[in-house]
Amino acid sequence: RIAEDGEICVRGPQVMAGYYETEGGAEINQPFRDGWLLTGDLGYLSPEGSLVIKGRKKELIKTSYGKYVQPAKVEARLREIPGVTEAMLVGEQRPYCVALLWVQGMALDADTGQRIDRLVGQVNHNLSHPEQVKRWAVLANDLSIEAGDLTANLKLKRQAIVRRLGGVLEGLYGGIGQTNGVLHVGQAGKG
Repeated sequence: RIAEDGEICVRGPQVMAGYYETEGGAEINQPFRDGWLLTGDLGYLSPEGSLVIKGRKKELIKTSYGKYVQPAKVEARLREIPGVTEAMLVGEQRPYCVALLWVQGMALDADTGQRIDRLVGQVNHNLSHPEQVKRWAVLANDLSIEAGDLTANLKLKRQAIVRRLGGVLEGLYGGIGQTNGVLHVGQAGKG
């Protein structure tokens, strides 16, 4: 079943009964509600009856206005932009979302920057207001496991990237930011 908040819940004989040897048998450590295992995944049932997984509940971004944004949805659309190899949405406790976009093997002249801006605008057109990317930085793709940016499965380590690129992010939110490694900065409604 799908809970009210969109979390996928399962139950049945194949589902675990709980964690082995929890500290003092504390119920707080058990991921169950009313006999259903809370998976931590968000999803929905398609009209055909298939389960569609949208992302992880713990990855939801809550803006300072209390709106929830599913970054996986936005990031997938941003990665469809030609030349963009990776994208990360940021907006936790901020008034709007910004994005870090990584490109590889691409000369970033003014025309290319404007093309990326136009394509981000097209992505935004199909997103709800809280999901829209207001500002973005285009970076050379230097993400690696060795640098601590990626897991062994090549997934983004969000907190590590936020720490490493905090100056760039502050700049996107209007503060005095760092521009080292930034190839281009774009803003919604410009270009």
